[in-house]
Amino acid sequence: MTSTDDYSKQIKRLRCEIEETDAIVVGGGSGLSTSAGLTYSGKRFEENFSDFITRYDLTNMYTGGFYPYQTAEEYWAYWSRYIYVNRYDKPAGQPYLDLLKIVKNKDYFVITTNVDHQFHIAGFDKNRIFCTQGDYGLWQCSKPCHQKTYDNEMIVRRMVSEQEDMKIPSELIPYCPTNAR
Repeated sequence: MTSTDDYSKQIKRLRCEIEETDAIVVGGGSGLSTSAGLTYSGKRFEENFSDFITRYDLTNMYTGGFYPYQTAEEYWAYWSRYIYVNRYDKPAGQPYLDLLKIVKNKDYFVITTNVDHQFHIAGFDKNRIFCTQGDYGLWQCSKPCHQKTYDNEMIVRRMVSEQEDMKIPSELIPYCPTNAR
């Protein structure tokens, strides 16, 4: 018996278990988004952040998020682009679409650490998804003085389109509407 035979048997068993079960809890992490092409380094990073890479010698998107940028305008230029390429500029990844086909007729619930909205974009019911680490598409007060979140798509798109010299216009810097932080 080869290892391929072992995997084939495991896949058949899993398929039967899924077909017979009443409910499914899906756990989705970064590997799912990586397999969908949402990589944070390499070609995708270089194509979207070449200016930041050149100026600050950044090696990947994630660590670039912790860089101590000199101004809020520059900080938000980086983060708006980061949010845009990871939340708004990517259609549903095939692994998410494939997973939805498997569970769509079941009583399912998704628990995910992914913040890229891929489960939503693929068509999973938003009431059956718990994003433990938030969502790139929502902002909230940095203090936080309250629990309300704010949709950021329009402002992120403006920040990206109006960037010049790796900075956004000062008037686009987001502030909490309650405490102006």
